[in-house]
Amino acid sequence: MYEYIIFDLDDTLSDNLKNVQGAFKTIVKDNYSEDEFNRFYNIDQKIWNERAEGLIKNPREGMTRDEITEWIRAQRFIKYFGNITYKEAVNYNNLYVEGLKEKVEPINGAIEILEYLKEKDYKIVIATNGPSDALPAKLNKLKIDDFIDVTFAADECGNMKPHTHFYEALFDKINYYNKEKMLFIGDEIDKDIKGGNEIGIDTCWFNNKNEECIEFIPTFEIHDLMELRKIL
Repeated sequence: MYEYIIFDLDDTLSDNLKNVQGAFKTIVKDNYSEDEFNRFYNIDQKIWNERAEGLIKNPREGMTRDEITEWIRAQRFIKYFGNITYKEAVNYNNLYVEGLKEKVEPINGAIEILEYLKEKDYKIVIATNGPSDALPAKLNKLKIDDFIDVTFAADECGNMKPHTHFYEALFDKINYYNKEKMLFIGDEIDKDIKGGNEIGIDTCWFNNKNEECIEFIPTFEIHDLMELRKIL
């Protein structure tokens, strides 16, 4: 039925909370505390959610893709520290992205299900809102890079899930456009499932937190990655 299986990465194949926590520690070092991490994490999530919803606009016209990426990533540190320059925020972000490459742990069942899908000859794609420059190291640390045929990140096209341009750019990269042969698997109902619904591809909601949602309806719903064996 399907030929391309497209996975979100953070909180679908990798434990994003531990990853972000480890990267944050590289910034604050001995000043780390759970309260400060939670404050930063909430700021970070709010910025990316608002960016995905189109509420945070580029500060000026004519910015290059790299300039836009640098600017949006710097905002979380400007909001967190409150009294730093833009250049300092960019430096903090560079350290943070390097930290994202270090503490990377797979979600339970991630390696096993990718091995299973590869044996079934599916094409396996990673499509993430996370930074492209951290992707190779993260896949290597997860020990899943041999299973992945193509990776795609939002900063390659300038739009995040659920924006339709994200998916159109993804289709261009994999050079495949038969939506009936694609399945998108992700944990975020308002990004992965909404985006898939709007672009017209089947979706599978990895609902490992046992949440409820009636606004966006996935084609499938699983609570454990190994449940994909019943679908694929």
